[in-house]
Amino acid sequence: MYLRGQPPEPTLTASGRCTRRTRPHRAASAWLACWTALPPPSQTGGPQTQPAHAPPATQPAARAPESDLWRWQPAALTEPLVTDRPDFTESTDAVPRGHVQLEGGYTFAYERAHKDRRRSHTAPEALLRVGLFDSFELRLGWEGYAWSESQFETQTRGGRRVLREEWRQGATDVSVGFKYKLLEQDGLRPHFGLIGAFAPPSGSAGISSGDVDPEAKLLWAYDLGDRVGIAGNVNFGVPHDAGDRFFQTSASLSLGVGLTDRLGGYVEYFGFYPHAEQADCAHWLNGGLTLLLTDNLQLDWRVGAGLNEEADDFFAGVGFAWRW
Repeated sequence: MYLRGQPPEPTLTASGRCTRRTRPHRAASAWLACWTALPPPSQTGGPQTQPAHAPPATQPAARAPESDLWRWQPAALTEPLVTDRPDFTESTDAVPRGHVQLEGGYTFAYERAHKDRRRSHTAPEALLRVGLFDSFELRLGWEGYAWSESQFETQTRGGRRVLREEWRQGATDVSVGFKYKLLEQDGLRPHFGLIGAFAPPSGSAGISSGDVDPEAKLLWAYDLGDRVGIAGNVNFGVPHDAGDRFFQTSASLSLGVGLTDRLGGYVEYFGFYPHAEQADCAHWLNGGLTLLLTDNLQLDWRVGAGLNEEADDFFAGVGFAWRW
């Protein structure tokens, strides 16, 4: 969730279809410290003389402050953290330069179709974000370990209907990418950001797509007031599923409200629109709360429901975000 003018709230990372600065060189620091520690001749206590025809003494050349010898420094943390969870909408802000942010959580989902049932669990939904430069971060994501239990009705050879169970579990693919803050809000123009990422086939058989899945996301957000803001994403991907690659778009629209200085809430729509045969669009509506314990630590809760048959009937989750 994206809000400004208050402790920012996070945004939900939902799955798709299917260090600190090192110190300046110690030798340079030690030399500079010794050089600046030498007292001027006028303070050594003895008379200072020069040869009669000696040229006037020259002052040493001005030295740059030690902080200038190493330009790249962690940015000062003057605002609370801005996260990419718990909603599907990613924030436009990058992690401040020189800092790291870890986000994670757990999600339970339930789906029912006629007499079939499916329950699934995913954790730890990890996202590591590293601020390299102003408005630019590197991202390493892993939804984690997914396990599901399915119950479905089948018919024996004798014609008797029985209820069978099936379990499935394994690791999901890792994703690598970046986020860049493109523009700040100016008048009627919203904040804009960009995410680029790809997921190599790094998960378990039957869980991994089995191929590289690229994705790009255009992020936007607009502050309506000190405690109210709207945000959304327009995403483009080329996922690989069951041996076929297809083009898929997804989008979201989120309204975030600061309830207090530490508590925030949001409601959001998001959907996936695959451009493939025998694949239907899926739509969800969800909402949640965020609690800012400190400027660098946040907890979140969310719950949502599918709006059509293709989407999960219900999902809920909890999570956290920690910046250092």
